[in-house]
Amino acid sequence: MKTTDNKRIINFEEIRKLLHDNAEKGYIHTTYQDESNRFQLLMKGDMRAVDDSINQLNPDIQGKLSKDPVRNMRYLFIINTGLATRYLIEAGIPQETVYSTSDVYIQKADVAKSIDEIRELNREVWTVFVELVREYKRERVYTKPVFDCMNYIDSHFNEKITLEDMADKVKLNPCYLATIFKKETGKTIGEYLMNIRIETSMALLKKTDYSYSQIAYSLAFCSQSHFTKAFHKLTGYTPKQYRMEFYNSYISAATGGSKSGK
Repeated sequence: MKTTDNKRIINFEEIRKLLHDNAEKGYIHTTYQDESNRFQLLMKGDMRAVDDSINQLNPDIQGKLSKDPVRNMRYLFIINTGLATRYLIEAGIPQETVYSTSDVYIQKADVAKSIDEIRELNREVWTVFVELVREYKRERVYTKPVFDCMNYIDSHFNEKITLEDMADKVKLNPCYLATIFKKETGKTIGEYLMNIRIETSMALLKKTDYSYSQIAYSLAFCSQSHFTKAFHKLTGYTPKQYRMEFYNSYISAATGGSKSGK
């Protein structure tokens, strides 16, 4: 059934009026080509994309989404950060890494109190995005089966994963998959998975009050002792030593938590 204007929340007359108001003011949105050029710089890992990203937050060329200046800036930040994630995935960055990075910065922008704070978040997130592209480009372009494995591990590292599971997902012989994965990444699938789990546990030890056993089981270690042994092997610290050295007490206070030594 066709929706008529009188049944819509916003009818076309309102859109037409905005078009007229913009024309009267000589206002024109930034062009698609300009946006495309910016994102192409991002996909190449070009730091010029960071400076160019400041234009994304200019209401004079991006549009007015709210009468409140801070809220307007926040909306522009969210939209453009979201757009950037699509180009990063196209550039070959694992999607869960991209989306999680985007989520963290959008959450920060959601509680930002000033335009300057959002601008600084914008500069930082675009710098992180460019660095991600550079990091993955340095490592090399992976074949599709290996990239699919990496993508799957990045989003399922808290589950039990075996070589046979991965081989089944990419429709390859397990021995062949093991060979090409090691050749392209320099790590076995088990080593790659373990590195991600340990890197995640380091963040949890620094930023949360989760107990050591909670962290161990949330990352699919069979026991706390197994987690402790693996953590020490890769970092030189026990989980307790690492938390005592690097725990962020400011974040704990801000979240109302208390440090756990269990």
